[in-house]
Amino acid sequence: MEGQKSSRDMFYKISNFKFQISKKGFTLLEIMIALAIIGLTLVTVLHTVNYHSKVSYENIITTHMVQLAKEKMTGIETNPVNSKGAIDGTDLTYETIVSPTDDPAMVELKTVVKGQGKEVVLNEIVRMGVQ
Repeated sequence: MEGQKSSRDMFYKISNFKFQISKKGFTLLEIMIALAIIGLTLVTVLHTVNYHSKVSYENIITTHMVQLAKEKMTGIETNPVNSKGAIDGTDLTYETIVSPTDDPAMVELKTVVKGQGKEVVLNEIVRMGVQ
């Protein structure tokens, strides 16, 4: 009788085996939760990359405008006259203004570069006629 197993023991092993088979895979709910987490992570990453690329582009435009303003400032230091116009090859405009100060030997030089919703202004006071 020891070598024979009862039907009760066999049922227990079979039912235990069935229980183990049902726990080997993922449920639909677990897969949906994992996909939701991955989706939210991707949306966050894409939004962050998009935001930082926009900020980087705006910084490049501002740096370009500052460099153009410095170039125009150098031009009015050598030839101090008021002028206005468009900068070739860009959609930017500039204006240079020479203003007198309280000291007759000094003048204020101002360069304004505008475009793409931004404005860069450089001011400088220089002594005229004395090098």
